[in-house]
Amino acid sequence: MDEQKLLEIIAEFTNYDADQLEPDMHFVDDLGIDSLDLAQIILSAESEFDVELEEEVADGIETVGDAIELLKEKLEEQE
Repeated sequence: MDEQKLLEIIAEFTNYDADQLEPDMHFVDDLGIDSLDLAQIILSAESEFDVELEEEVADGIETVGDAIELLKEKLEEQE
């Protein structure tokens, strides 16, 4: 998985560059991302990586690291 591409997608919705994002950064508390932005990030990631993330699983994404791990798991399932 191209983790850098996911970070670039997330960075589009923040005031951070992709290389400034850390796995422990919380989407709401640290990055100021609201639920609409998070939904758009998820849709962009689904499109970019050709995966489908179930809504209940996506609801559990709180940090950048959560998003990375979830996407890695989904891509491994598809292999």
